[in-house]
Order: sequence, then C-alpha cells, then structure tokens
Amino acid sequence: MKLKVLAILILGTTIANTAFANRKPKNNSNYQEVVNGFMHSFLNNDSQELKRVLSEDAQYSFNRDVRVLKYSATAIINEMKKNEGVKQQGCRINSKIISTTDAIVMAQVNIAYEDIDNRQINYLVLEKDKNGDWKITNVYKFYLDGKNKPDEKKNITV
Repeated sequence: MKLKVLAILILGTTIANTAFANRKPKNNSNYQEVVNGFMHSFLNNDSQELKRVLSEDAQYSFNRDVRVLKYSATAIINEMKKNEGVKQQGCRINSKIISTTDAIVMAQVNIAYEDIDNRQINYLVLEKDKNGDWKITNVYKFYLDGKNKPDEKKNITV
C-alpha cells in the first residue's frame, strides 16, 4: 500500500512539473501581447508589466489644455508605482491595430469611464528592438471631453 501511495505521489509530481515547465512566460515576440500588456498595466496599475512592454527610451506625450507634455518611460513607471495595484473602477478599455509592418506597428487603445464624460485615446507606436522583441517606443495620449469628436472625417478634393 505504501508503495502505491509513493508511486501516485511521484506520478503527480512529475505531471505537475511537466505542466508548469511547458508554460511559456509572457514575452514580447507578438505585438498584440505588448498591446494587451499595456492595457493590463493601466487597468491594474502594474508598473512591472508596463516596464516589460516599454522600451527604455519610450516617450509619453499628452495634451493639457493647449500644451503638450512629454515624459520619459522612467517617469511614467515611477508615477504608476505610487498607485501600484490599485484597480481602475468603472473603466472600459479596448484596442485595435491601425497598421503593421515587419518593423513597426501603430495601435489605438481607447479608455472610457462610465461615470464621467471623459475618455482617453492612446496611440501606441511599437518597434522591434535589437533582440527582435516588440516594445512600445511612443505613446500619444489624448484626453477628450464631450466637445472633442476625433472620429470626424473630412474629404478634401484637390
């Protein structure tokens, strides 16, 4: 009987080790994984996840009234650390890929809050680094209120 129990324990341990050994860690070989990581970091104030998807020299640009403010990746990560783990409440987020090539991707991440007439549109520029991994190199964040209509299209004939 002891031999059967020992055999079952060894078999269970072997199966568990094999299952966990075959799990791949998150990586940046797929640009959609990087966009998803950006969204996850925003929703969960996860500075480590943001650090994973940003290039070291990434830059954030966003509007404040009529001014454009620019911050480094380090400054944004340090700011996020102040609220580490605090989850965004009443927030809807989605993304779409605007354009892709083998070396650069443009993505849009939309963020809307349920209780206020305020939203953000983030345009992400992703580039492959020297290791062939996708990283976010630029984030252009637009704060919009009810007056702004970013989806307006105008045709110009020349």
